[in-house]
Amino acid sequence: MKHPILPRGAELGLPVVSGILLSLSFPPLHLLVPPFVALVPYLVFVARAPQDREGSASVRRATFWMGIVYFGTLLYWLFTALVFYTWLALLGYIIAVIILSGILAVGGWGIHLLRWRHALPFWISVPVFWTAAEWVRAHLGDVAFPWLGLGHSLTGYPALVGFADLTGARGVTLWLAAINGLLAEWWIAGLRVGWRQRALGLGLLILVPLGYSLLRWSTLETRPAARVLVVQPNIPEDLKLDRDAAVDSSRTALESLTGAGLAGASDLDLIVWPETAIPTFYTNVPEFTAQAARTARADAVGLLTGVLDYERYEDGGYDYYNAALFIDPRGRPVGLYHKHYLVPIVERVPFAPIGWIRSLRRKEPPLIGGFLRWFGGFGRGDEEPVFRLDGSGFGVLICYESIFPGLTRRYRRAGADFIVNITNDAWFGRERPWWSRTSALYQHPAHLVMRAIENRVGVARAANTGISQFVDPRGRVHQATKLFVPDTRIANVETTDGLTLYSRLGDWPGSLAALGALLLLGWSRWQRRRRGAGSGIRESGNPGLGE
Repeated sequence: MKHPILPRGAELGLPVVSGILLSLSFPPLHLLVPPFVALVPYLVFVARAPQDREGSASVRRATFWMGIVYFGTLLYWLFTALVFYTWLALLGYIIAVIILSGILAVGGWGIHLLRWRHALPFWISVPVFWTAAEWVRAHLGDVAFPWLGLGHSLTGYPALVGFADLTGARGVTLWLAAINGLLAEWWIAGLRVGWRQRALGLGLLILVPLGYSLLRWSTLETRPAARVLVVQPNIPEDLKLDRDAAVDSSRTALESLTGAGLAGASDLDLIVWPETAIPTFYTNVPEFTAQAARTARADAVGLLTGVLDYERYEDGGYDYYNAALFIDPRGRPVGLYHKHYLVPIVERVPFAPIGWIRSLRRKEPPLIGGFLRWFGGFGRGDEEPVFRLDGSGFGVLICYESIFPGLTRRYRRAGADFIVNITNDAWFGRERPWWSRTSALYQHPAHLVMRAIENRVGVARAANTGISQFVDPRGRVHQATKLFVPDTRIANVETTDGLTLYSRLGDWPGSLAALGALLLLGWSRWQRRRRGAGSGIRESGNPGLGE
């Protein structure tokens, strides 16, 4: 029997409520209570669903449409921010929401299946399958998109999630999902049934991680790693796409703002200019490199700037990169970082061989033509350099690389004392019209709070149009700028000594959850076959999701 994808009756009730509560958990609203209860209405629906194949199909549909509400509202900016550049943004938005909702639906099917066949309580199945679904989102190759997992919902309250230095963000996801599962079981059974035991279990589940977090908050020892100036030139994206005008405007803004910042600074170690500080190949604008070198040399400070770089090969082909150029305090360009995690479509056609991409380009890098002039043709870097200042080192995250926790962890293990994030969030919104000032402008920097806590390192963020800010190893945000104004900020970036458990082991909760989901489904399958063999009943049909 085929089951339609369109929702029926109650499938648009409690699951939609959960979808709305989930979206309220994240910036810009960032409410505290919803992450702890958002899944409860949905789980009540799952518990009431028929314990048969029809019920399984109903849960899959309901979970899918909960995802449509959740991801559709959380990620609406994929359309509204990018529609200025191409109407394909609508198609990209729809495809992204459908894929993410589909992954969620598979997790919902697993939760229902194990409750139906094995009476597995929600406080076990929900953390396993919800966390596994987030793990899958982060391991989809060129289209991986781990934007704001459930664990990031508490980045506005960093004192509560200090245990992320043990578990990473997906450990926080697992914790919140377990709390939701336990509350759902309590509600379904009746609030007066076994309330003492349930209250004790819930209290321990909440208080043990919370107690560790508060203890770490009060006892964490930090030290200054570097004194950093971040520059926010506020060059609108429509101007940046006009290359000649943007180069002049960017150079003028950077020189003026940096000079003003330096005038009031003392003992400065590093100046940071944002992603693609000039939107063309830096080797084509030697006066830009000379300007940056003079600035660094005159004040004996390091300078990091976003640039475009390219590499030509003997066969006449080439790759070009979204890059960061590091100039040492003597004014010497001593290091380049090429971006690793590329934005699908905008920076790289997903899963396309680089040879095919090269064949579509014109031969002269400054005159890249056609579709790949603006979209899809960037090369991917393969090195992760730690740039050195006197007594400290730092790693670079370009734009949305901040949403991939593994890169910050690798920098930390390679000796980085702090992290620098350079970005151009002008892609995520404009000052006018009002509706183009999207939630992504607030969601994107929130990821850095978790990166700081996971590795107990400080972060400096320079964003073209904002928000520029500093994050300390406790996850506290300092010196945040306003959006769409030229500005600078100066602060000491703090760090800690030694590696956290997360820095050493990585995303062990996510990996264990993914493995646990597979083992539970395999065990369920084996048990069904065993019961079928024992009763002399032979299984038939395809082992599909509805079985």
